[in-house]
Amino acid sequence: MERITESPDGQADVSTEEAASRQRARVPRPDEDAGRPTRARFATREGPEAALGLTDGRSHNPLRLVMLSRPGDFARLADGGVARTHPLLVGRFVRNDVETTRFGLATGKRLGGAVIRNRVRRRLREELRAMAPSFQPGWDVLIIARPAIVEADQSALVGALRRVLRSGGVLGGRTES
Repeated sequence: MERITESPDGQADVSTEEAASRQRARVPRPDEDAGRPTRARFATREGPEAALGLTDGRSHNPLRLVMLSRPGDFARLADGGVARTHPLLVGRFVRNDVETTRFGLATGKRLGGAVIRNRVRRRLREELRAMAPSFQPGWDVLIIARPAIVEADQSALVGALRRVLRSGGVLGGRTES
């Protein structure tokens, strides 16, 4: 093997020969790999595995709320439709072409910080879920929370929500709460 020597111009001569391999280098065989599970070594299945405890769609739960998320849907509700008011909240209602009732929740910064706004949204979703079996299909609903909702107790919130939804035509029949 040739030595690396430095020349006065800063360049080095590098050998083109391969380095000698180590005498006792050891590479484990595939059957010696301790990190590989035993059954995975021999089991070779074809096709997808069955899902464990998963459902094919989450929309089969009748108590699951369908929430509005597109800005265009919120804009359509804010611009048109029927509005019903209460000291705790405002409801805006527009007919849609789908067979479910979809909800949007608006909690502005006038209510308070993020923790308070999230708490108000959770409380509203919880009550809407409880009322879900008696919703009339085919509505888009926007619930706008007013600052008084932060201090309201649960029974006042339920009463206000039920009154606004009933006057908007979304709530009909029996409720479970």
